[in-house]
Amino acid sequence: MTARLRILLTGPAPPPPGGIASVIQTIVESELGLRYEFTRFATSVRRLEMRTAPHRMLNAALARSFGFDGVVNLESRAKLAAYERALVARPDLVHIHTSHAYDFWLGAWMARRARRLGIPALLHVHGLFDVVVPTWSRLKQAGFRRALRVPDKVIVLSEGWQRWFAGQMDPARIEVLRNPVDVQRFRPRTEAARDGLVRLLFVGTGEPVRKGGYDILAAAPAVIAAAPQVRFVFVGEDTEQLEARRVRGTPLEPYFEFTGSKDAQQIAPYFENADVLLLPSYSEGLPIALLEGMAASLSVVACPVNGIPEAMSEPDNGIFVPPGDGAALARAILELVGDPERRTRTGVANRRKALAEFDRSHYARALGAIYQRALSGGSQ
Repeated sequence: MTARLRILLTGPAPPPPGGIASVIQTIVESELGLRYEFTRFATSVRRLEMRTAPHRMLNAALARSFGFDGVVNLESRAKLAAYERALVARPDLVHIHTSHAYDFWLGAWMARRARRLGIPALLHVHGLFDVVVPTWSRLKQAGFRRALRVPDKVIVLSEGWQRWFAGQMDPARIEVLRNPVDVQRFRPRTEAARDGLVRLLFVGTGEPVRKGGYDILAAAPAVIAAAPQVRFVFVGEDTEQLEARRVRGTPLEPYFEFTGSKDAQQIAPYFENADVLLLPSYSEGLPIALLEGMAASLSVVACPVNGIPEAMSEPDNGIFVPPGDGAALARAILELVGDPERRTRTGVANRRKALAEFDRSHYARALGAIYQRALSGGSQ
C-alpha cells in the first residue's frame, strides 16, 4: 500500500470559532483525509506564557515598532521554534492559513523556513488585504510584496482578490479557491414558524462595525413599525456588550435575541430556524456565514462587496443593498418579510447553489488539484 503524502496544516484551531478554523476543519474532515496525512499546527495556541508586566511591556513596544497592535516578537519566536520542531518530521507540503494581521508575517516566515528545507509551501490568505494594505507605509507594502514571493502558491478566496493580488505578485502563482460549506450539516426550513414570527439572522457580532451590525440596529425601528412580527437574532462574539449598549432597556428589546458565541455545531439550529440572513458588511472575503445561510435555504440581504457577488446574485438569491445605507437595508428586509413566496423561492435556489458550487466535496477536489500542482512544481 502506497503511503499517504504528509501535509502540515497551520492556522487557528477551535475554539474560538472562526472562518479560518472552520475551513481547516473542513479540509481535515473531507475526502482529502483518505489521500493525505494531515498534521495540524495551531497558530492560535499560546506558546509562551507572559505573566509579568516587563514581558508584556516589551512585547507591546516591539509590536508597535513593527506597526502592529498585539504581541509580536517574543510570542512569534516561541511559535516559530515550535514550528521548526514540526518541520523536523519533513512533511511533503506545508499549507499555511493566514489573515491580514501580524499572522500574515508569521505565515510568510513559516513559508520561508519550509522552502529552505525544500518543502513546498502554500500561503492561503483569508484577510482583508485589499482594504488594509493600502493603509500601510510604502516600506511595509514593499515588505508585503517581498513576502508574497516566498511561497510556491498563494491561495485567494475570490476572483476579485485574484485581480487585486495580481497587482502585487506574479499572477501565475495565484490560485482561486472559494470557501466551502458542509451543506448536509444544515436542514432546510420546510415550513413557517408556528409562532408566526419572521426571524432575521445576523452572524458576526465580534466585528459589528465592519459586518454592519450597527446598520441593522439603525434600520430596526422602521422594520418593526411596519412588520412587528419580526425578530432579530444576533449570533456571535460580544453580543452581550452590543445588547447592553444599544438594545437593553429600549423599545427594541422585545424584538431582539442575543445568543453569544456559538461553535460550528451549536450555530446550525439558528440558521435552520431563521427566515432571512442579514449580511450588510462593508468588506468581506467570502464569508462562511453566507454559505451556511445558503445551505440552510435562507434568503439573503447582503452588500455586494468583494467575493459576495461571486456567490450570490440578485434577485435569484436575495437582495443587495449599498454598504451603510440603513434606509435601503430596511426596505430590503421588509420586501422579504412581506413576501414569503419569494423567501421560499430564493431559499431553494440558494441551497441548490450551495450544493452545486460550495459543498465540501467540490472544495476537496479543487484543493486536491492545487496540492498536486504544488507537489509537482506547478507542472500540472
